[in-house]
Amino acid sequence: MPNRNLKRMRQRLLLSAEDVIEILHAEIEKAGSQTAWARRTGANRTSLNLALTGRQPVTQSLLDALGLERVVAFTPRRR
Repeated sequence: MPNRNLKRMRQRLLLSAEDVIEILHAEIEKAGSQTAWARRTGANRTSLNLALTGRQPVTQSLLDALGLERVVAFTPRRR
């Protein structure tokens, strides 16, 4: 299931913060653990854990490790 969702999300133009967390979970599952993924990618394990638990936003280094970039988007308000 995670691999299909991961492929679908990577094809989208914009991802939500929740999408990025889901991608992180899928990548960590493939690596075997948070520590293994952090070592393999060079990401900070503490920042990874804080992002996964919602105590800190996803850092630039985590986005770099995922091959993603942060963008700002605007949309009309719902009425």
